[in-house]
Amino acid sequence: MEKENQITIALIDDHEGLRISLQNFLEYSNFKVVLQAANGQEAIEGLQMQEVLPDICILDISMPVMDGYQTAKQMAERYPEIKILVFSSLDNKKSIIEMLSLGVRGYVLKGSAPEKLKKAVITLDRGEYYFSETISKTALSYLAENNDLT
Repeated sequence: MEKENQITIALIDDHEGLRISLQNFLEYSNFKVVLQAANGQEAIEGLQMQEVLPDICILDISMPVMDGYQTAKQMAERYPEIKILVFSSLDNKKSIIEMLSLGVRGYVLKGSAPEKLKKAVITLDRGEYYFSETISKTALSYLAENNDLT
């Protein structure tokens, strides 16, 4: 992957150790992490200061100050060009559908193999959807009902 085509990423998760581990893995995989934040408010403030917006935002749902739902909503309004990939341990139908209704394009469960996260980032960057196996039935059903399969 050439530098000009390098996928840029924002990591938003309240667990600092996880963010550092994810950044190390993603950068080893030749992606570039351009922003890290512990919650949505930090992320939105950080994005306002970015000269170039990230291609992908890897977003947790359960965070203090501003959770993933509020963050996805604000990002969709302010930065619709950033593709959002949920990275969460929440696998209930309500969480999945709410995030999809906010424009999220991917959903990977924490605990998934790191290669799945890498594949999700590449898939979203191509403009496609990506879901963990246990998420996909609910997600695809929602998208089909709402004619969002584009």
